[in-house]
Order: sequence, then C-alpha cells, then structure tokens
Amino acid sequence: MPSGKTHIRIDVFFLLLMAAAALYFWDDLVQRFGRDRLVEQSAVFTISYLFGTFLLSPDLDLKDNVSAKNWGLLRLFWRPYAALFRHRGISHAPIAGTLTRILYMAAVIYVVVAAANALFDMKIRMSFRDLRAANWNLALTALAGVCLPDLLHVLTDRAFKR
Repeated sequence: MPSGKTHIRIDVFFLLLMAAAALYFWDDLVQRFGRDRLVEQSAVFTISYLFGTFLLSPDLDLKDNVSAKNWGLLRLFWRPYAALFRHRGISHAPIAGTLTRILYMAAVIYVVVAAANALFDMKIRMSFRDLRAANWNLALTALAGVCLPDLLHVLTDRAFKR
C-alpha cells in the first residue's frame, strides 16, 4: 500500500492537473458560470480538497498516520474515531467514509460548542432549522472537494495492493 506521503503527492498532482484544465478552459467556464461564481466555487473546492488531502484522510482510522500528525495537538481529537472504525472498513468507502469523518467532526464540535454555550451563555443558535440558511451549492462543492482525495486514496490503495 502507498504511504501517507505518497497519497498526498498523488492528491496534489491531481489538483494541479485540475487547475491546469480549469485555466485552459477558463474563458469557456467564465461564460458558462460567470466569473464571480466560478472563482467562489473554485476557491471552496480547492480549500476543501486541500483540507481533505492533508487533514481528513481515510487513514485517520489508524492510531498513527500523516493526517493525524498534521492536526498537531488536536490529533487527540481523532483517537476515538480510530477506536470506533477499523482500518479499511467503512472509513475507506468512497463518500460513506468521508461522511463518517465529517459527521464525527460535526458531532464533536457540536458537543464542545453546546458545552461552551451552556457554561458561558454565548447565545449561539444551534438547530437544524438554521441549516435552511446554508448555501447548499457551496456545501456540495465543499463535499466534492473533500470526497475526491478520498476516492483517489481508495483507488490508489486498490491499485497497489501488496
């Protein structure tokens, strides 16, 4: 199996290929989507792609991995995740694995914010009704950006089985 650093190199190379293709077709894309929307979507996709590459790898189900090290001290945040999911289980399933990490992260953040809200009366609103105001187009773009490195990770693992 490729190492974590190899996965990162593949992801970055693929991102560079996509950027080159976007630049080549830039005028056509601007005509189709508009410059502002294209720049906004591209920025959201690129940031989420890099977040997925460096911080949200399927290998977070391992106790020791490159992505966890990239979290610094916050890598402890992922220890329960590694205990919950066995390596190459659902965490390595395209889209489903990504969603497990996103939901895990959202749940932990929700608990921390709810506790801070209760302790310090921060008046932070946290309800599912508030999600209606979200920009779902950008949310789907971000999800695609996080899912693509996972897909590349899984395909690379399958292509280079030992």
